[in-house]
Amino acid sequence: MASGGAFFRRLLVVIKQTAFEEYSQLKLRVQAPKALRWKRLESRYLSHKECVENLLTILKANNVAFSCINRVELDRQHLADVDLVVAVGGDGTVLSA
Repeated sequence: MASGGAFFRRLLVVIKQTAFEEYSQLKLRVQAPKALRWKRLESRYLSHKECVENLLTILKANNVAFSCINRVELDRQHLADVDLVVAVGGDGTVLSA
């Protein structure tokens, strides 16, 4: 905290869509590859989801103003009036953000 207030007034949290989420949609349409390691994808998804939930809990507990956007939906308009962008994902999410 800086004297007189926080360093960041408004954060944008950019969240990746996991392979599990993507393939789950394909699976519903019977288009998913059959040889996928579903348990491994699900494990990674659950770990990612826990990370996102922990981050949002911390931001809320500290009264930080933030908004969330899926990485694929990110556009320049989302960056207006944002003091900090936090990428939750991998290299691709960081590069997109």
